[in-house]
Amino acid sequence: MPRRAEHNSTRRPRKPHRGRTWRTPAAALLSALSLITALTATASFGADSPAGAARATAALPAYDHVVVVVFENKQYGEIIGSTNAPYINQLAAGGASLTAMKALTHPSQPNYFNLFSGGTQGITGDGCYTPQSMTAPNLGQELIAAGKTFATYNEDLPSEGSTACTNGQYAQKHNPWFAFKNVPLNTGKTWAQFPSADFTRLPSLSFVVPNQCNDMHSCAVNTGDTWLKNNLDAYAQWAKTHNSLLVVTWDEDNFLGSNQIATVFSGANVKQGKVTGAYNTYSLLRTFEDLYGTAHAGNAATATPITDAFSTGGGEPPDGVLSVANPGPQSCKFNQTCAVQITAAGGTPPRKYSAAGLPFGLAIDATTGRITGKTWQTGTFQITATATDSAQASASTTFPLTVNWF
Repeated sequence: MPRRAEHNSTRRPRKPHRGRTWRTPAAALLSALSLITALTATASFGADSPAGAARATAALPAYDHVVVVVFENKQYGEIIGSTNAPYINQLAAGGASLTAMKALTHPSQPNYFNLFSGGTQGITGDGCYTPQSMTAPNLGQELIAAGKTFATYNEDLPSEGSTACTNGQYAQKHNPWFAFKNVPLNTGKTWAQFPSADFTRLPSLSFVVPNQCNDMHSCAVNTGDTWLKNNLDAYAQWAKTHNSLLVVTWDEDNFLGSNQIATVFSGANVKQGKVTGAYNTYSLLRTFEDLYGTAHAGNAATATPITDAFSTGGGEPPDGVLSVANPGPQSCKFNQTCAVQITAAGGTPPRKYSAAGLPFGLAIDATTGRITGKTWQTGTFQITATATDSAQASASTTFPLTVNWF
């Protein structure tokens, strides 16, 4: 933080009161102006500048291991408080449970790309992508560049590094990492390769993706809850005393709600209780990046990290300033259901949402911030989404929405 160092060096000679050299009025004025300029520049640093990054990451622990488990297609209320998910509720009660966490879109696959790379990368459906075809920045590539280790453990993946589209209950649509040529294929592991006998062999950060039954996509909530307890409770308990973290989250809701999803943090340095800040998938990616001090991929660069889940400090959100997360480029199909989630953080709740530039047929829910409907217009539209809090403060973001014929 060079500007802070310069500011400190400017002030240091002022401390002695004896033998001070008096300055001329002109020199004193120039010195005061320089000091004001330095202070202003320091205060205006963004989150991606060295000063801003230090402020954003100061409250986050430095973990040895983070394991992220991603489940499927369930609303917040189907998990938190549900008797069908006793183990997950046990983790939530003993850790940090996010009460206003939202996914960004539908269907499943674009949300996985949002979580891994801060954008959908043009993916709008659940069809199989071309492996090793993308070069966009992503969490795996960032961790490796920062000297950390990364891996994914994918249930029913045929073999390490396999780019198969499907295999039994395995589905490529839940595994975005194979799409990026800047992520080595051998970081994609089978579930059998998860080091359950020695958690110290885990990489710095890893994703665990159950198959389509155990992730609650095709089977009941209780099936996934039981799978999590049987397969990861040992790690969850170990993490508490070994400077490690377990994160359990969902890709999206079941299309019937506001895309609110459960997300639970459990492990060392986790603050027990509810986390009420309005966060989204980009916030979760930004948090993982800040935990390890990496660069920021796509829309994670402007997202709010979830600092208030940790006992090391933090706020919800930083400085209480109202902000609207940019969902990135979105796409819909002509005369088909379209959904885009707008999420705000900070300010004074409750917040109201509005949107300008929407094509005919789409509307935004003023309470939830969800844009839904079917449109009969095609083309690319610049949408400006605005959140206004109860103190009448407002914040906006603009993103492109493309409506295609097919």
